[in-house]
Amino acid sequence: MLKPAAKVNLLRVISALFVALSLLLQYLFSAGTVGYTAHWNNGKEYVAAGSHPALVAWSIAGIVLLAFLLKLEVEEFPAGVPSAWRRFFTFLIDFWFSLAILASLGGIVPLWLESMRTGQFAWHFERNYFVPSDEMFAIPLVLIIMALMFLYFAWPLTKGKQTMGCFIMRLKVAPPFGSQGALTFRTAARRVWLEFTGMGSFLLKRADRDSEGRTWYDRESNCTVILIKYE
Repeated sequence: MLKPAAKVNLLRVISALFVALSLLLQYLFSAGTVGYTAHWNNGKEYVAAGSHPALVAWSIAGIVLLAFLLKLEVEEFPAGVPSAWRRFFTFLIDFWFSLAILASLGGIVPLWLESMRTGQFAWHFERNYFVPSDEMFAIPLVLIIMALMFLYFAWPLTKGKQTMGCFIMRLKVAPPFGSQGALTFRTAARRVWLEFTGMGSFLLKRADRDSEGRTWYDRESNCTVILIKYE
């Protein structure tokens, strides 16, 4: 019979393998584009969109796994100050995980619109011209995906929980009043905005961290990122 800490650590390994699986699926089933892309350069137009049933299934499973983690109740204890590299890789995991889900599912929208236009559904298309539907939904789709990605980072903070990357790497964003507790949505949104703003220069300014490992945007949002252990 596994102890609670052992069960949580096993779930962490499973979660890490699940995220890694997305890289394999992208390699095996991507037809060049996952999601939607459109650009115009030097008079040349280009539009492409794509997804795959395996990627869609992985995305749905990822949402279910994330929902489970947000409901998971475990005993957490502070275990020190995480390194800069640990925090950076946590951010990369979260960015990739959220982007992979949103791109795979978001790509279905242009694929469906293209099938309505051509009368035949395909899991990938690319063309060198624009049609009215491209201009009609492209910007709203991008804005919705950006909003959902932002929500992915902010929502767990309002529940006192971890994102997928934080769970795998054993990190937690602690509020100013202790290692436990949740932020209001407004405070969480501000925290995420500052994190996105500061992450680009995070590794270049490691010396800026104080004795508690806080960066300028940690101090600005009055939060502390801590390493935790499960018991």
